[in-house]
Amino acid sequence: MSFLRHLFLPRESNNWRARLLHPSLILVIIIYVAWSQQLISKVSYHFPQILGFASQIPPETIISLTNSERASRGLAPLKLNSVLSQAAQAKAGDMFARDYWAHVSPAGAQPWTFITAAGYSYRYAAENLARDFSDPNSIVTAWIASPSHRENLFSSKYQEIGVAVVDGKLGGQETTLVVQMFGTPLANQPLVSGTSSFTVQAATAPAEILAKVEPISNPFGITKVISLAILGLILAVLVIDIVTASRQKIVRWTSKSLAHFIFLATLAIAALFIWRGQIL
Repeated sequence: MSFLRHLFLPRESNNWRARLLHPSLILVIIIYVAWSQQLISKVSYHFPQILGFASQIPPETIISLTNSERASRGLAPLKLNSVLSQAAQAKAGDMFARDYWAHVSPAGAQPWTFITAAGYSYRYAAENLARDFSDPNSIVTAWIASPSHRENLFSSKYQEIGVAVVDGKLGGQETTLVVQMFGTPLANQPLVSGTSSFTVQAATAPAEILAKVEPISNPFGITKVISLAILGLILAVLVIDIVTASRQKIVRWTSKSLAHFIFLATLAIAALFIWRGQIL
């Protein structure tokens, strides 16, 4: 009990500043968060049955959410086209194989290159990309918040959609890439529909984990829970520290700005781990 008071309450034993708010302990916490993130990443790579990515982002859910948002704006739903999904899968695989994150590949291949190579002749076409998200809702929300991505989502020019969700290693880090392709076929091209199921492992993954597995949990979700828990704890201790110091009129040699600085620094570190998703 005495140790907990020393850790969470301002006392003479901790120089009238909760031990949890001391810079040295904050540094330990930051190192722990960074270390745990690396550990989670390695576990998810070598034991995908424990921690996985793509099973949390079904392509059909992204399509459903996209059409739901379109319907709320009075737009016609997009029809699933398996050829567009094949093109999206090829684009994701190319990004992993060539280790890039962009609409245009280092070799100069445009998104349309993958669409035409899959056998889709288009009148209009577009592409949305996302990576490092933990669930489909956050992906669609991020796209809607971006003017250029929102234009693709809600354009009346497009009639069909294809989505691929692919796991692999990009820039030395395990990640999930989501490729969303839109298209309107030429008048003489029949519509091709089918079931999208392109949640696959990139070629860089070890052979023993190429089989599809159902992971127990999601690494991004775990990281978010850890970061938020630590952030919430420090915030609570900071509030208790300030209130206690004010009520007991504690005079400390360190200013209150130090505690505020520590909290803001911790907030920045936590945000780095929580808001990992990117769109392009």
